[in-house]
Amino acid sequence: MVDQNTKALVIDLGMCIRIPYNSPNGCDAVYDASAGTIRKLILPQGQCGKPNYISPEILQNCQPFDGFAVDVWAAGIVLFIMLVGLPPFEWASADDPRFRLICRGGLKQLVDQWQRPISLEAIDLLQSIFREDPRERPSLFQILQHPFLSRATNPLYESAIVEDWQSQQQQL
Repeated sequence: MVDQNTKALVIDLGMCIRIPYNSPNGCDAVYDASAGTIRKLILPQGQCGKPNYISPEILQNCQPFDGFAVDVWAAGIVLFIMLVGLPPFEWASADDPRFRLICRGGLKQLVDQWQRPISLEAIDLLQSIFREDPRERPSLFQILQHPFLSRATNPLYESAIVEDWQSQQQQL
């Protein structure tokens, strides 16, 4: 989707739910996850979404999950496809050999096998996102601080977008 300023927007309306928070100032306040507030886990609601984008915890559909970690996973899939041109695996399941390889830290091996030249910084970021345990995935703030998104390593870096986002987060 493109907005009125021709900026590309990536949206995902898959589960269309509001992610609940435990707010120290009452139920009406909303806080950024990087501010240290505790997020409530969401009860499983069935598998939802395209197979390539579904995180392992959604695919398993048996434990409450962190909606932010699920979104980080899906954003990692989108980034991988943008850089490589193909999804990394069919399913986030031990039955998928590419998923198993990536979970063992073999993302660089996979990209090399496919002869898709992407930067080591991109591989490092994607490998950190594709953690089977959602508690080990980086937060959105950590992703924005990653060297792949920094001015020094990425000539496509648009500092205004990141600065706008950071400014908005400080206002919350």
